[in-house]
Amino acid sequence: MAGYHRMGREVTMDFDINLMRDDRCTLVRVHGDIDVVSRTRFEEALFEVVDSGEPLVVDMREVTFCDSTGLNAIVAANRRAGERGTSVALVALPPRVQRVFRITGIDKFIPIYDTLREAIVALPTTTRP
Repeated sequence: MAGYHRMGREVTMDFDINLMRDDRCTLVRVHGDIDVVSRTRFEEALFEVVDSGEPLVVDMREVTFCDSTGLNAIVAANRRAGERGTSVALVALPPRVQRVFRITGIDKFIPIYDTLREAIVALPTTTRP
């Protein structure tokens, strides 16, 4: 993706996560299952971005499964982002995953967008020195 540079990658059998940063946000692309096995690495990646003060956009188009541990990681990252004055947004949730977010009500307080472009346009503008 133009404008982004790769920061890191973690791969397990059913999980792959890539972090890419541009001048507006850090994009976390997730592939595979977000579950008890992958939760620690997933949460660490989200917290790393949130702790940097950058807005976080999580691209979930290739997530095949997200259990309660994955939901908890996203909620924890969102809470931490609020404490640090930054934001979290989710992009392109597959229908099966989106249903879980809707049933649990998480979609009421964490913005979910259909496209990366929509998420980036909606980010709060920040003026950096």
